[in-house]
Amino acid sequence: MPVNDTLKEVEKNNKKIAIILAILFACLILADYVVISVLFKWADWIALLIFSLLLIVPAYISNASMVITGGGKPIDGGRTFRDGRRIFGDHKTWNGLKGPLYIGIPISFFLFLLFTIVWAPIKEVIVDAAAQGQYLLYDDVKIFEYYFKGGQIPVNFLVLIIRILLASYGAVLGDLIGSFLKRRYDIKSGAPFWIVDQLDFALMAILFVSVLGFISPSLFLIPDIHIIIFLLIITPAVSIIANTIAYVIGLKDVPW
Repeated sequence: MPVNDTLKEVEKNNKKIAIILAILFACLILADYVVISVLFKWADWIALLIFSLLLIVPAYISNASMVITGGGKPIDGGRTFRDGRRIFGDHKTWNGLKGPLYIGIPISFFLFLLFTIVWAPIKEVIVDAAAQGQYLLYDDVKIFEYYFKGGQIPVNFLVLIIRILLASYGAVLGDLIGSFLKRRYDIKSGAPFWIVDQLDFALMAILFVSVLGFISPSLFLIPDIHIIIFLLIITPAVSIIANTIAYVIGLKDVPW
């Protein structure tokens, strides 16, 4: 089979995979909502959604920021691994590592600073809802306080800085590991490496912030299993579903 035909067949298969995964993850999100709502309360699922996003948002922003600041000298300096393939590739640059420092971390801290400022009215809503029995899984306002603003003032600022730093650079390390694995499987930059592409940065970010709970349980919470499961669903889901929709309506040439 000619090379061009082979490439077209690979692209066709990847498009099918993208659509299947988009449907699968949409179903997983719905299933997660149903399970949490049945076992606990529907409001617990909303809280779960909020906690998960607040925990991972520094990683999301930092991961995206590396694209903005990227370019220039590659981290691997053009060197190859023992298999003869590049270690990371040209798209992983030293300038890209500045993204979290210049964009991801400041934006994340500003976001949590806003939540700290408006925490009083948010707390009132949560306390009232808990008093009415709307929460079963997350009925302790301290859990909300931790995810929204890092705990009580003033120690919360230290908690937030550490949490944001680890989530951001955990995402960087995860992205580099994903790129390393991609090169080992001889997948070209820009080509999809399904699930790994969407989860590598998030997995390391979750690991980094989770370790904090073991080191200092009085200051940091370990994400519960429901949050971890939801993050493993929502992280690839957002990317895959958004890209697939953009492809279907003609905004992108490929669904990745």
